[in-house]
Amino acid sequence: MKVAMIATTWWLFTGLVFATASPDLQQRLQDLDTFIQNLMTCKSRPVVGLTVSVVKDGQTIFAKGYGQRDLQTGQAVDNRTLFGVGSISKSFTSALLAAILGEREDVSWDTVLTDILGPSFRFRDQFRTEEATLRDLLGHKTGLENLGFVIRMVENIDRSELARLVVVAS
Repeated sequence: MKVAMIATTWWLFTGLVFATASPDLQQRLQDLDTFIQNLMTCKSRPVVGLTVSVVKDGQTIFAKGYGQRDLQTGQAVDNRTLFGVGSISKSFTSALLAAILGEREDVSWDTVLTDILGPSFRFRDQFRTEEATLRDLLGHKTGLENLGFVIRMVENIDRSELARLVVVAS
């Protein structure tokens, strides 16, 4: 519950910082930095780290790490620390798909995956191959419950290997 509240507070504050009429971008970035530092002190147990990057007009104008990447060793987070993206990728994926669907008339939430990925894309069974849609994927209705575990066990896979794993897991 605290994490959700902190995340909501973070997004609301970030939106306010960059939507305000203040002409001084450096001051807004300083306010953001101060907010995050204060937020990192509001804890009832150790808080792991995070990184924040602000990109404006294709240029990184702010990048900083906060907290620790390892609570055991106390190793600090910097602006180049890599984190697993976890479930946040779902919101990026759905937002990207919504943007694409808004621009294209030939694809919808209900377009069958083989119409997008081509006839060589296959699930293990014919029904899923012929019927699965973008809506089904985002709603986790394809029955690929073990795929996340399989992907976490394999590092550095490319798209063709991911497609193969989808078929194996289905």
